Amino acid sequence: MITIYYPGAAHDITGWKERLDRTSLKYEFILDDNTTVPRLADGDNCAEGIPAIESYLESQEQFVKDWYEDRCDKYEFDPDAGPGIKGING
Repeated sequence: MITIYYPGAAHDITGWKERLDRTSLKYEFILDDNTTVPRLADGDNCAEGIPAIESYLESQEQFVKDWYEDRCDKYEFDPDAGPGIKGING
């Protein structure tokens, strides 16, 4: 789960929330007035500062997009083989 710790009035997190809502990734925002720079934790991955968090979110958005992309060239198949179920036609 992605957890973003952020200082109260220092940064508007609305954009990050909107981006994460468009993915299927679980996330949590924690207000931390003891920090001056927002930081992100996701398992063993960490990002500190706005540019680093933006970059990490972009990489996760691309991961989700690639996950759901329908691409036949990602799989091996024999286009000359007729349709069939193993054991029935072959």
